[in-house]
Amino acid sequence: MDGRLVALTHAGSFAAEAILEKLPETGLAADSLVLLGDDNVAGTKLGYGDTYLLVQDQREYSFKDCGLVLMPEYDSTIEARLSSLDTILVSHAINSDTEAIFAANRETGIKVSYTQSSIRLPGSELSCLMGVLPGLHRAFDISRCNLVLLRSAESNGKDAAKELAGQTVELLNGREAIPSIYPQQIAFNMLPASQMHNFDNDLLKLIGKSEISCIHQVINVPVFHGVAISVQLEFATEVSLEECRALLDKMNAVDLVDADTSPISHCNQSFSCVINQVEQAEGLPRSISFWMLADPMRYGLANNYVHVTDILLKSFL
Repeated sequence: MDGRLVALTHAGSFAAEAILEKLPETGLAADSLVLLGDDNVAGTKLGYGDTYLLVQDQREYSFKDCGLVLMPEYDSTIEARLSSLDTILVSHAINSDTEAIFAANRETGIKVSYTQSSIRLPGSELSCLMGVLPGLHRAFDISRCNLVLLRSAESNGKDAAKELAGQTVELLNGREAIPSIYPQQIAFNMLPASQMHNFDNDLLKLIGKSEISCIHQVINVPVFHGVAISVQLEFATEVSLEECRALLDKMNAVDLVDADTSPISHCNQSFSCVINQVEQAEGLPRSISFWMLADPMRYGLANNYVHVTDILLKSFL
């Protein structure tokens, strides 16, 4: 990188922790990485590989020595400051309609211009589907995709997880649960959420076919970690249940499990996903449904952030 640094902002957040855990796989040296965070984490040390790095205040850091900035939470101030610098911003949180970049592995070819100042990544839930849906489409030609995403508190940040914990304690002690992050009580409850911006368009790009009919629904559930996705697919031609299971079983970082599964038992802090309940409704030979569980911060966001970073370090910076 010609001596230029890589910065990771919002250190201490769920997403940044997951990225930091996997980032050493790129070979990025500790003295080439800058950890940045808000006041509550600035001055603390976080582990990176076999060493520790001091977190600096992201409000005071100049970014002038950085060639690449990873921003796992939206921050308009940081985005504005980087706009005048010769720096590439990589984030799933930026408000941009530019095409999202997916990198299922380090050998993925990504379309990035040498003059590009920012790269938008897909969100955590869609990133979880990156290693599954394209392979199914290449094999069987997806024509329709219906998704129900059961989103845990971690996808809404540490404050949401704290709210769930606090409300649980209050209710178990007979006291009122007052919402702050969520619009209503989340403990022992389920709350529908609005559709995610860019999700359907990004899903079409992920699958690689613009004519697919896509529908998604998001539900916030009272779970601390993980995401569960009910996937219903319709293909252009008939497909056998056995063929679909065999293909899923061969996919990288995908565990096909026949036993009962849950986010706690099968995907907590995991860079792989779990699929079970692969079924085909009677009389619908072109349809397949399955249940997918993953750690959205690790299997979703961190895998994509780190693979994109690795490609940029080797090819652009």
